[in-house]
Amino acid sequence: MPNGRNADPAVVAEKMARIRAPHVKPLNDLADRIAASIGLPQGHVPYVDPDQGGTGARVLVLLDNPSTKAEAGTGSGLLSLDNDDRTARNCREAYARHGVQWSRVVHWNVVPFPVAGVKNGGSTPAERARAVRWTREVVDLCPDLEQVLLLGTAARDGWARAGIDRDFYVLPGKIPHCSARGLNSPGGRRRFEAAVAQIARSVR
Repeated sequence: MPNGRNADPAVVAEKMARIRAPHVKPLNDLADRIAASIGLPQGHVPYVDPDQGGTGARVLVLLDNPSTKAEAGTGSGLLSLDNDDRTARNCREAYARHGVQWSRVVHWNVVPFPVAGVKNGGSTPAERARAVRWTREVVDLCPDLEQVLLLGTAARDGWARAGIDRDFYVLPGKIPHCSARGLNSPGGRRRFEAAVAQIARSVR
């Protein structure tokens, strides 16, 4: 499996030098505030990769919680399509196949902080309830959003809990998380690919 570019510390360092660029600064300032509010060191709530659209994105892509390859200390410290894990690879390769520009999307987790329990495991309903205020804040920080892609059951639950009433187009259907487990579920890969293709057509 080809390594994600963030396997190279020089790539991560270059991205980290840009995490206060204007289009991602509000989101990454929020990440620091989340970390402080739950007693974590700065950087332990991963930062939005500056190669994404940030506050200018037209599509919000919501996942569950940070993987160890996104967390500081065990990974890049970035919510990044370049992370060196299968989930990031599956997503970036789908974007490449369908022509989705990274500048059109911003990725976030319905639980932005590292979850309790098994590493790379799922969040709990209580963790998702605790995090709804931050999902709302991310949406408020991104005025150009038009569409929302919810990847997996936890993302759908977290979004529903947030009760956001802006007039977004939420891509329909039970679209799986882009982990191997999600894509290998019955019909999972087909639904995921169809959703990415739909985004590509609508936000060129």
